Amino acid sequence: MNTLTLSVIVLIVYMVAMMGIGYIGRNTSKNFEEFVTAAKKGSFLMVCGSYMGSHIGNGVVVGGAENGANYGLAGVWYGVGACLSYLVFAMVIAKKLYRTDSLTLSECLDKRYGGHITGTIFAVINCGAAISIMAGQITAGKNLFSYLGLNPILGVCLVGLAVFIYASMSGQWGVMMTDVIQVAVIVACTLISIAYMLGNGAFDVIHAALPAGSWNLFNMDFEVIIMNAIPTMLFGLISAASFQRNVSAKDEKTAVRSAFWGGVLLLPYVFLPVLIGMYGRALFPDAAAGSIIFKVMLEVFPPFVGALMIAALMAAIMSTVDSQLIYVTASITKDIYLQFINKNPNEKKLDRLAKVITFAAGLITLYVALGTTSIIKMLSYAYTFMCAGTLVMFVGGIFWKGATKPGAVAASVTGIFFVFLNKFCGIAFPYASIFPILPSAIAFVVVSLCTQPKNAEAAK
Repeated sequence: MNTLTLSVIVLIVYMVAMMGIGYIGRNTSKNFEEFVTAAKKGSFLMVCGSYMGSHIGNGVVVGGAENGANYGLAGVWYGVGACLSYLVFAMVIAKKLYRTDSLTLSECLDKRYGGHITGTIFAVINCGAAISIMAGQITAGKNLFSYLGLNPILGVCLVGLAVFIYASMSGQWGVMMTDVIQVAVIVACTLISIAYMLGNGAFDVIHAALPAGSWNLFNMDFEVIIMNAIPTMLFGLISAASFQRNVSAKDEKTAVRSAFWGGVLLLPYVFLPVLIGMYGRALFPDAAAGSIIFKVMLEVFPPFVGALMIAALMAAIMSTVDSQLIYVTASITKDIYLQFINKNPNEKKLDRLAKVITFAAGLITLYVALGTTSIIKMLSYAYTFMCAGTLVMFVGGIFWKGATKPGAVAASVTGIFFVFLNKFCGIAFPYASIFPILPSAIAFVVVSLCTQPKNAEAAK
């Protein structure tokens, strides 16, 4: 049986299994709040595994292999940034967020600044970013199906629908439970692949074919290292997916430890796809870096190992898409529908609406993904817009008592304005993905100082 036939069988079995988990968990939530927080019953294993699953997407797997082919071991920096995002989240903000008793990050902002404008801005930007992240992951699946010689549109539609079905059936519980299984599949398949490589003298092949600098962690321009690691790390402070896991934990200790150990346990893994990329570059020096992992899977590994790795890539897609999907559902329902359309719906109607929004948001994501070919472009837009438009007003509002609502709005507008100057007007900035944070912070401080409440000034 060849790799293609085995891959199709494995994918079908895998998708049916994931939908089966969603069906099993269909009664784990009795209302909207439980649907988006897993009824606050998340154990350490569920929450930590789900944290790992969110970042073991195709940014770490396919992107890591692509970077390994291009830069050698230095290609690991994106993955390092992903790990650091959880460590920063755990040590800086996890405990504070758990104590807010909120369902979304937008609700945290509304409680901090008053009114709904800051929360609405955050919700709109974050939902757009989440759709971009999900579309980027699905695009990776589309590219994989094309490489396999299968219909890419039909393939990603089936995978996407599987995610949308199990997420809409069981909500955050289903997301976390399937994430744990998907992480186990990804890690096990990757380890089997690495073992096969080592058994076939992979290190000797790499040493013989690639320059010695390929083993240098800093074998790329410093600005490229910064651009790979820092935006991903900073995104951890405003990650809606991380927040949903945080508030789904059974207690505060679990909320903090799960994020911390998720980052620690993920760190050794992020080196493995990079090594696969380096091995692929040594064997196929003229192959496109973006498809190097596919060539290794299909042309080097035995059929069974190749099929397992393809299953791992599908698991990577699903584990990232499902978590973003639940946040979009929570945000649209809580921050837009309940705030502006229907403030007092009955719980049954709200729970039904959440399931409809989950499925509808999935279809929108699928539509966006079918119209793009660049994974990195989608992820870059998501992280850049999120950090520029929300990082300062969110983190600043939590840690600075003098922050005001006008200052928060000014920070968001300024950050987004500088992103537009760079992305659409061609104006170059140093470290372009994180540069807009600087003018955003300046606007935040200046406007907040100029709009202090009169009673605060009198107190001085």
